[in-house]
Amino acid sequence: MGKIILIILIAFALFAAYSSKPDDKTCIIAAVKAVWGNRVPNEKLPMYFNQFMDIASQSVKVNDWIFMKSIEYKYKNEYKTVGFGAFKKVYIF
Repeated sequence: MGKIILIILIAFALFAAYSSKPDDKTCIIAAVKAVWGNRVPNEKLPMYFNQFMDIASQSVKVNDWIFMKSIEYKYKNEYKTVGFGAFKKVYIF
């Protein structure tokens, strides 16, 4: 009985992770803000913010795994992982 409850809990957690992945736009914005820091224009001025994001987002690659998303940023000629997206949040390190 204990094994069945454990399997049901694991299945529920995996379903919750699958259905609550953040969208790509959220992941890209978080990655650009993490890399560029305070150089990112304020979102209250959408003209500058959108132009900056159009250029900077070309260096971001979002890999969609089954239960989460891996976010990579291009440094020089190689992509390096900068964070993960899961449960509607983006975790940057």
